[in-house]
Amino acid sequence: MSDLRWWLALARPYLGWFALGIMLSVVTVAANMALLAVSGWFLASMAMAGLAAADFNYFTPAAMIRGLAIARTGGRYLERLVSHSATLRLLTGLRVWFYRQVEPLSPLQLQGLRSGDLLARIRADIDTLDSVYLRLITPAVVALVCLGGALLVLATYSATVALVNLGLMLAAGLALPALVERLGRRPGADSVAASASLKAAVVDAVGGLGELTIFGALEARRREIDRLSRQWVAAQSRLSRLSGASSAGVLLLTNLAVLATAWLMVPLVQQPGRAVVDFAPAVLLVMGAFEAIVQMPAAWQALGQLRAATQRLRAFESLTPSIVDPAVPAPAPSRDELRFEAVGARYDEHGPWALKDFSERIAPGERIALVGASGAGKSTLVQLLLRLMAVESGTLRWDGRPVEAYRSEELRARMAVVPQRIYLFHASVRENLLVGNPEASEAAMFEAARTACIHDEILALPEGYDTLVGEEGLRLSGGQVRRLGIARALLRGASIVILDEPCEGLDNATAARLWANLDRYLADRTLLLISHHPAWVRHVDRIWLLERGALAATGTHASLMRDSADYRRLIGGGLSDSQRIEHLVRPVRRLPSDSLDARQ
Repeated sequence: MSDLRWWLALARPYLGWFALGIMLSVVTVAANMALLAVSGWFLASMAMAGLAAADFNYFTPAAMIRGLAIARTGGRYLERLVSHSATLRLLTGLRVWFYRQVEPLSPLQLQGLRSGDLLARIRADIDTLDSVYLRLITPAVVALVCLGGALLVLATYSATVALVNLGLMLAAGLALPALVERLGRRPGADSVAASASLKAAVVDAVGGLGELTIFGALEARRREIDRLSRQWVAAQSRLSRLSGASSAGVLLLTNLAVLATAWLMVPLVQQPGRAVVDFAPAVLLVMGAFEAIVQMPAAWQALGQLRAATQRLRAFESLTPSIVDPAVPAPAPSRDELRFEAVGARYDEHGPWALKDFSERIAPGERIALVGASGAGKSTLVQLLLRLMAVESGTLRWDGRPVEAYRSEELRARMAVVPQRIYLFHASVRENLLVGNPEASEAAMFEAARTACIHDEILALPEGYDTLVGEEGLRLSGGQVRRLGIARALLRGASIVILDEPCEGLDNATAARLWANLDRYLADRTLLLISHHPAWVRHVDRIWLLERGALAATGTHASLMRDSADYRRLIGGGLSDSQRIEHLVRPVRRLPSDSLDARQ
């Protein structure tokens, strides 16, 4: 599908508004052309009547001029009103379309995109597409209709006059715009790309301002933003110079058309049966007609930007959701028995297995801890349960049925997740907590905060639960952010709780109080805990030790501490400092010097 047909397909619900806007534009431009021609004829006729001392009915043409002036002014006002309304409706529709393209995609499918780039697509690129209607379709249709009418009127004076103006109009309305479009294709695409890169870089710089300042990298990032700014300004400058040259070209062709019309009309009005007053309306009509062409070069110049923006948006059309709900979903599971049967998953179809031949069972109410080095497959297991990632081999069953048989939303509703990175919105503490359950009562919210050992600290904030937390929780400490994320998850009241490093950033006393509270909360719930904290993992029913996507060992904390050196090295519990150092450096000592150099 071509870009224009794609745009028209998305604009179909608003075509009535667009047609009305174009019709009003035609009325406005036609009224302006007629106003110039009638005014010229009226002034010339008045002058001739005065020279001949003849009677002249000026009431009719005067009323016509007033009517055309009112039509031009009213038409322009209504055209702007309708066009802007249609454009805003279209932009809303485009953003809804874009969101529907992005929303079904898993975070893994979007991991190659920077947040600033995604923002640039949904804001700047979609805003660019309003030019399709305002700067491309409308000027083209108006020029076609109004110039056709003007040429028919000129043909009543002389076919030669009409043909000469047709040639100059084609040069101004087609040849010059085509040249401008060709020359503006590259800078237009460069402008869109530079603008997107600049927005992404600025968003990243603002988000990481603290780290950039601490590590002394702020100046380097500033230079990068300055370089991108210069690229964008350079592209815009080329487009501006091209726009100025195209405007000058249209003005030159307009003057040539006026001079040619005047030169051809002079001998015509001197012929018998011709009225001298016909000279003024013909010349002024040509001037008015070329005003309908003025926007054509700019319209064609915008094609480069429009194509680049469209391609960036349509890039999501080729992405199909990795998780698709069944057409006829099974009823929601009644029990939370989870069974992994030789499950395999990977992040890329040609990449290594993140999880391979994994077979285990989680009984309802059971507490499982996942332990393993980074990249061992812990997060993959969680993403499979959350239906953010598809099972590539084997079967993951929930209450006896494959997870693919259920609606993803129904499964996620049974889980409360505390990820390793807690995201807080730039809103109040209350609003961030209610993300977990918008219908929760204040009493339930307070109870969740008490369980997460954060209630008293929230009350100590300047405005309590109504205190703004700042961008990504900037006004809170790391431990407060984590406990706020835990409270938000608990407020969900789910039957399965997934905690990823819940005590990170907490002192030992707070971590102990938090576990004591969670121990009571989890009395009849299933727990999936990702942690290397000995005080937490020693209290679960079973521990899964993962290594390179496979189950290396399973058992209790006591049994694994006795039988697994890898587990002891990861947990570090019960070891002296010298033993812990010994376990940490042992793998390095086994490496030959050339292997160590290769890894470095």
